[in-house]
Amino acid sequence: MLFVVLDPIGIIPYFQAVASRVPVEEAGRLVRRALTAAYAMLLAFALLGDAIFRLLGVSVADFKVAAGIILMIYAVAAIFEVHIGASSEEPESLAIFPLATPLLAGPGSITTVMYIKYVYGLPTALAATTLNIIVAYPILASSTALLRIMGRHGALFIDKFMSLILAGFAVALVREGIMAGSAGSP
Repeated sequence: MLFVVLDPIGIIPYFQAVASRVPVEEAGRLVRRALTAAYAMLLAFALLGDAIFRLLGVSVADFKVAAGIILMIYAVAAIFEVHIGASSEEPESLAIFPLATPLLAGPGSITTVMYIKYVYGLPTALAATTLNIIVAYPILASSTALLRIMGRHGALFIDKFMSLILAGFAVALVREGIMAGSAGSP
């Protein structure tokens, strides 16, 4: 279940678009940094997420709306080649946002990890998270070869195309969050 939501195969085009903005030799480090950050985030939510949400009065629906808005800002900035923040092209920044979060460790993955914890227990949630990150590594690491084959123009095309898809995904997250919040569900 977590593999489907984490969706390392589905984010390959996003990774390629982001990787096209860093030197080719940085792509491997970008994958490791993104997966390490996503793993840490998912572990933190498995261990502390429900308590943090309760303490702050934040629902999963609220979290989806916030993530959707942030993704929309990123998508629009990428489409129009507007740089957000001073370090937007640094591999460390790109690894954290948008790869680690919200693409890998986004609302869906976080919610799924918390669900697995409640249904199957914390050890199973931790094992599922660890296994999925391990499986995601070779998938994302091999995507750099595809980027080399496509070249600069191909990467630019993927960047713009995936930015449009990302904008649609952002709208879907906001819609889901609003509908869930209106229905009174978490």
